[in-house]
Amino acid sequence: MEEVKLDLSGKNIVIIGGFGGIGFETCKLLIQKGVANLMILHKTWNESASKELRSIDAAGVCQYMEFDLTCGLEKTRQVFAQIMEKFGSIDVLINGAGICDEQDFSIIIAVNFTGTINTTLVAYDLMDKSRGGKGGVVVNISSVAALTPFPVLPVYSATKGGILNFTRALAHLEPKTGITLYSICPGITDTKHWEQVRHFQGRELCFKEKMRGRPFSTQTPMACAANVVKAIEAHKNGVTWMCDLGQLKLVEIKNFWTPPHHRQEHEQQEQQDEQQQNQENEQNASKKGSRKRKLQMSG
Repeated sequence: MEEVKLDLSGKNIVIIGGFGGIGFETCKLLIQKGVANLMILHKTWNESASKELRSIDAAGVCQYMEFDLTCGLEKTRQVFAQIMEKFGSIDVLINGAGICDEQDFSIIIAVNFTGTINTTLVAYDLMDKSRGGKGGVVVNISSVAALTPFPVLPVYSATKGGILNFTRALAHLEPKTGITLYSICPGITDTKHWEQVRHFQGRELCFKEKMRGRPFSTQTPMACAANVVKAIEAHKNGVTWMCDLGQLKLVEIKNFWTPPHHRQEHEQQEQQDEQQQNQENEQNASKKGSRKRKLQMSG
């Protein structure tokens, strides 16, 4: 992993889903990193999680606000306005909430897709340098289902794939807005997220029972959170990270279509890349020939 590019100490951070498995472990690590303020937005209060966070929060940086991702855009604006009044600015937004139960697919779309878009766009307006903001970071937690869709969870896969592309698109505007965006795609993590998971046709999928039977490997929330924080510190705009089985990797997402107004530029870049590759091949061939001649002379 490269050296840290984003120092989290002194930062104002908002995390949505901070009482969940990965989110909770991420909160603990952020406190240890010395953040200035950490606002946890969660649908319901969690006394045991709050107590554990307070036990390591000597500086008292943690705060909590009730927040339902399905509340709509206007309510989301009101919540973020309150946070701005408390903090003055938001440096990092982590969209970490999500569900995977498809029994009511309108809810999973409202939480995983629409809700995440709403929070991202509201924070985006507040951070945007072209609109008077100071820039910032938006971290969208997607899923490996965005990289390889789960046949048994097609709606879940669609919401996570949509967020990945939404994030990639907005990241192109970073030179103007000063906002860094990227997605992190966790693999299957042993959390309550996978309890009572139902297919959109109503079938119980029993993920937890299958995990106990060990037909496939999982990662702990702590291991996943450690890599989430590493990705945030790496501070790479527009990238897609995969954190699976305790490993953090960059994933190359290819573009297969070039907009008409970029095609000439794209073709020129391809020609330059081809010329450079040809030069490297010629240099390598020359070096090999030189070594061969030296061997013949020494023989």
